[in-house]
Amino acid sequence: MATTRQIELYDIVELLEAVDAAPAGARGGVLEFLGDERDIAEIEITQPTLDGLDAIVYATLDKLRVVKPHGPSEDGSAEPR
Repeated sequence: MATTRQIELYDIVELLEAVDAAPAGARGGVLEFLGDERDIAEIEITQPTLDGLDAIVYATLDKLRVVKPHGPSEDGSAEPR
Protein backbone atom coordinates (compact mmCIF):
# COMPACT_ATOMS: atom_id res chain seq x y z
CA MET A 1 0.00 0.00 0.00
CA ALA A 2 1.40 3.37 -0.99
CA THR A 3 1.44 6.14 1.56
CA THR A 4 0.80 9.66 0.31
CA ARG A 5 1.42 11.40 3.64
CA GLN A 6 3.64 10.64 6.59
CA ILE A 7 1.81 10.09 9.89
CA GLU A 8 2.92 12.69 12.43
CA LEU A 9 2.60 13.25 16.15
CA TYR A 10 -0.91 14.37 17.21
CA ASP A 11 -2.52 13.42 13.88
CA ILE A 12 -5.98 11.90 14.23
CA VAL A 13 -5.80 8.44 12.69
CA GLU A 14 -8.20 5.59 11.96
CA LEU A 15 -7.42 1.92 12.52
CA LEU A 16 -7.67 -0.09 9.32
CA GLU A 17 -8.10 -3.28 11.35
CA ALA A 18 -8.94 -4.18 14.94
CA VAL A 19 -6.16 -3.75 17.51
CA ASP A 20 -6.74 -5.22 20.99
CA ALA A 21 -10.09 -3.85 22.27
CA ALA A 22 -10.31 -1.19 19.53
CA PRO A 23 -12.36 -2.20 16.48
CA ALA A 24 -11.43 -1.48 12.88
CA GLY A 25 -12.52 2.10 12.12
CA ALA A 26 -11.73 3.36 15.64
CA ARG A 27 -10.18 6.85 15.70
CA GLY A 28 -7.78 8.63 17.98
CA GLY A 29 -4.70 10.80 18.30
CA VAL A 30 -1.08 9.73 17.93
CA LEU A 31 0.70 10.24 21.25
CA GLU A 32 4.15 8.83 20.51
CA PHE A 33 6.21 6.75 18.08
CA LEU A 34 8.07 3.67 19.30
CA GLY A 35 10.44 1.04 17.97
CA ASP A 36 13.86 1.24 16.39
CA GLU A 37 12.33 2.43 13.12
CA ARG A 38 9.72 4.63 14.87
CA ASP A 39 7.15 2.57 12.98
CA ILE A 40 4.80 1.83 15.88
CA ALA A 41 2.32 4.49 16.97
CA GLU A 42 0.85 4.82 20.45
CA ILE A 43 -2.72 6.00 19.94
CA GLU A 44 -5.39 7.19 22.37
CA ILE A 45 -8.69 5.99 20.95
CA THR A 46 -11.46 8.58 21.34
CA GLN A 47 -14.11 7.12 19.01
CA PRO A 48 -15.65 4.81 20.10
CA THR A 49 -15.23 5.45 23.81
CA LEU A 50 -13.20 2.66 25.43
CA ASP A 51 -12.67 2.08 29.14
CA GLY A 52 -9.37 2.82 30.90
CA LEU A 53 -6.26 1.35 29.36
CA ASP A 54 -8.28 -0.19 26.52
CA ALA A 55 -8.23 3.31 25.01
CA ILE A 56 -4.44 3.15 24.51
CA VAL A 57 -3.37 0.94 21.61
CA TYR A 58 -0.15 0.34 19.70
CA ALA A 59 -0.27 -0.17 15.94
CA THR A 60 2.23 -0.29 13.11
CA LEU A 61 1.88 2.59 10.68
CA ASP A 62 0.60 0.34 7.89
CA LYS A 63 -2.53 -0.32 9.98
CA LEU A 64 -3.42 3.39 10.13
CA ARG A 65 -4.70 6.15 7.91
CA VAL A 66 -4.70 9.86 8.66
CA VAL A 67 -8.17 11.32 9.17
CA LYS A 68 -7.17 14.78 10.38
CA PRO A 69 -3.57 15.98 10.16
CA HIS A 70 -2.10 17.99 12.99
CA GLY A 71 -0.72 21.34 12.02
CA PRO A 72 -0.58 24.99 12.95
CA SER A 73 -3.94 26.67 13.37
CA GLU A 74 -4.84 29.91 11.65
CA ASP A 75 -3.37 31.92 14.54
CA GLY A 76 -0.01 30.16 14.11
CA SER A 77 -0.20 28.11 17.32
CA ALA A 78 0.54 24.41 17.30
CA GLU A 79 -3.08 23.39 17.91
CA PRO A 80 -4.63 20.79 15.61
CA ARG A 81 -6.43 22.03 12.51
